[in-house]
This record gives sequence, C-alpha cells and structure tokens, in this order.
Amino acid sequence: MRRPRPRRAGFTLIEISVVVVIAALLVTTATVNLDRVLPSSRGESAARELLSTFDLARTSAVAQGRTYTVEILLEEDRYRILLPTDADGRPARAPEDRAALEWHRLPDGVHFAGVQPAGGEYQERGVYRLDFDLYGGADELYIHLDNEAGEGYALTARVIGLTGQAQVIQGHALPPLVSEADF
Repeated sequence: MRRPRPRRAGFTLIEISVVVVIAALLVTTATVNLDRVLPSSRGESAARELLSTFDLARTSAVAQGRTYTVEILLEEDRYRILLPTDADGRPARAPEDRAALEWHRLPDGVHFAGVQPAGGEYQERGVYRLDFDLYGGADELYIHLDNEAGEGYALTARVIGLTGQAQVIQGHALPPLVSEADF
C-alpha cells in the first residue's frame, strides 16, 4: 500500500509570479509619483549635469592648452562640447570643422529660459557658445533653467568669469549691476 507523499513546504511558481507582478506594479507606481513628490529633482539633476559639462570643458581646456566651447541650443534644450580639433584629431582650421561630443538633453519638464552674459543682452532663443580658454577662464554667464513644476523650482547655473568655475543658484539670478562707485 502506498503512503501519501508528504507535502513539501514552499511556494508554487504561480504564487511567486503573482508576488513579483505586484512588486513590479508598486515600484512602477512609486517611480511615476516621484516627480510629483520631488519636482525639484529633475531641475537639480539637469543643473548638476550642465555644471559637469562646464567642468569637463574647463579642465580639458587647461589640460590641452586649447579653447573648448560649450554650445547651447536654447530652444531645443540641449548642449554639447565643441573640441578644438577636427574629426581626425588635428587642430580645426575653421569653427565649422570642430568635432563635438554627443548632445546632452535636459530632462522632460526642464527648459532653458535664457542666458544672461555679464554686461550683455539677455538671450532666450538661438545658439549660445561659451568658450573656456587655455587657463580655464570663461565669460561670466547666468543660465536660467525653468521647471514645469512652477516658478519656485527655477534655477540658475552661473559660470564665474575669471576662473570658469560654475555653481547653481536657486531662482533666476542676474549679474550685479556695476557702477562707477565700484572702481
């Protein structure tokens, strides 16, 4: 006479599959709602990536002893580094011959509002090019980033003139006005 097999402890494949599907749904829901809970995260992430690009251009300019340029397409919300060389690695003879690194795009919901060079006109459209010289210096520049989450999430990426270093400022900062009393 056969004895009934004792039932083994554990879960069936169907039970495990159901748990995995439920866990995946919870993770997806949490990820989708993260932008609503932390709307500033996209803007801050975009600003940090932009600053990293500036830093790469600046340090490359110093290391190579040549001018590197960050090209910003304001209406398309993207930017890249233009190298001082052509595609073959030789010094570029004309600006249009310069090779470029890949484009970086701002995340969804974050946009370039405009750029304000110190002592220059505010620019909301077109192309802006920021050169980093062989000493790492650049023109003073304020780049305004808007976040669709609202005005309270606006940021400014500032490039400090003499050193070319960059920083992030809350809100839309503008260059200070210079008067004769400053001299």
